[in-house]
Amino acid sequence: MLSTNLVDSLDRAAANGILDYDGAAFITDTQPRYMGSPSFPVNSPQMNGANLQQPQKDEMVYSDAQNKQSKNPLWKKLLFGAIVVGLGAFGLSKVPAVKKQVAKLKNIKFDTTKIKTTAKEAYTKVCDFFKDGWNKLFKKKSAPTP
Repeated sequence: MLSTNLVDSLDRAAANGILDYDGAAFITDTQPRYMGSPSFPVNSPQMNGANLQQPQKDEMVYSDAQNKQSKNPLWKKLLFGAIVVGLGAFGLSKVPAVKKQVAKLKNIKFDTTKIKTTAKEAYTKVCDFFKDGWNKLFKKKSAPTP
C-alpha cells in the first residue's frame, strides 16, 4: 500500500497536468479511480455520459471578413497615433541628453551652394548619358568615303 503522501502528490500532479492518468492506481496495479488512466476500461458506465467528440466548428477561423479588424474608424486610429507620437516627442524632449543633441543641431548651418552645383552636375550627367545612348541607337551613320 502506498503512503497517503505519495497518493496525494500523484493526484496533485495529475490535477496540474503533469500526469495525465491515475498515477497511484498505475503504480499499485489497481482499478483506476478516474478516467485518463492507461488501464481505464473503455466500456465503463462512467464513459456513457462523456462527450468525447471533436468540436464540429473551429472557433478560431473568422467566418465574417468584417470581424478581422477592429470596428474603430480611421479618424480614431489617426488621432491615437498622433497622440502617441506627440507624447513620445514630449517625453524625449525632457531627457537631458536629447536636449543637448537638439541644441547642437540648431547651431548647424548648411552651405546650399554646393548642393545646387552638385545637383546641376548630376542632372547634366544623367541627361548626357541618355542623349549618348539615344544617338548610338538611332542616329544614322554616314557611310565612310573610299
